[in-house]
Amino acid sequence: MKIAYGTYAMPTVPLEEAVPALAGMGYDGVEICLGPKHHRALPEDFDDSRRAAMRDLLTSNGLGIPAMFSLGHLLPKDDAEKAATQESLCRIAQLGRDLGMREPPVVAVGIGGKSADWEAVRSPLVDTLREYGELAEREDFVLAGEAHCNAAVDRVERAVWLFDTVNHPRVKLHFDIVHFFLAGDAIEHAVRSLVPLTGHTHITDARRHEDGKVELLLLGQGELDSAAYLRAMQEAGWTDFITLEVSTMVWAKPEYDPFAAARFCYASLSGAFEAAGVPRT
Repeated sequence: MKIAYGTYAMPTVPLEEAVPALAGMGYDGVEICLGPKHHRALPEDFDDSRRAAMRDLLTSNGLGIPAMFSLGHLLPKDDAEKAATQESLCRIAQLGRDLGMREPPVVAVGIGGKSADWEAVRSPLVDTLREYGELAEREDFVLAGEAHCNAAVDRVERAVWLFDTVNHPRVKLHFDIVHFFLAGDAIEHAVRSLVPLTGHTHITDARRHEDGKVELLLLGQGELDSAAYLRAMQEAGWTDFITLEVSTMVWAKPEYDPFAAARFCYASLSGAFEAAGVPRT
């Protein structure tokens, strides 16, 4: 397995600065976040010359791209929003291809919805994901839909039902263990059940408070047993990137330092690899 870092955690940092900094910390890859709240991080911000320069920068620093991470979600409010999302995902996939990403490029995006609405949205969600799967097949990319705490898909049995029912080779799960951990699913059960459906990963940390509130944290600051997670991932046959994420709950704070956060997360995850006895490849 390899370690990547998501630039979602670096909203103010130019990608041209993030790439060499992350390589210098020891990362093997960078997940590139695309969204309007991040510095020059929309497909239209990358002209041909910037795409070529970024590809060279990634290559020279030895960083792979596990996925392109699109802000937003797949459950549309209306047909216009769905059309805009589909166009955006295609443009993001092409950007990943232009930056030298392996084929087919993986584009990760949130599934959306609310947990309480699961019964109402589950069938429409199957139709929506199948439609996205056909789009991904035509445009030659893989869509990875992210399950999330308190979203429509927020526990193991829902994710298994959804992706087994959709049953499309271009539609995979974007698997962040912390959201299933917060739902009360055991790490080993979640990993064993979900790795066969997974196209991309995230890992972050969290703490549950007595009043029921959840606090998302840098990896190593919360309650997640990341060594147990890595052992389970190895046993389940996962050999690809483990991508560190930092929540908006962390990076929106005034005192947040994006480089210090990346160093802290790297130390936490690389230490977990050692503690778990799982080799990096």
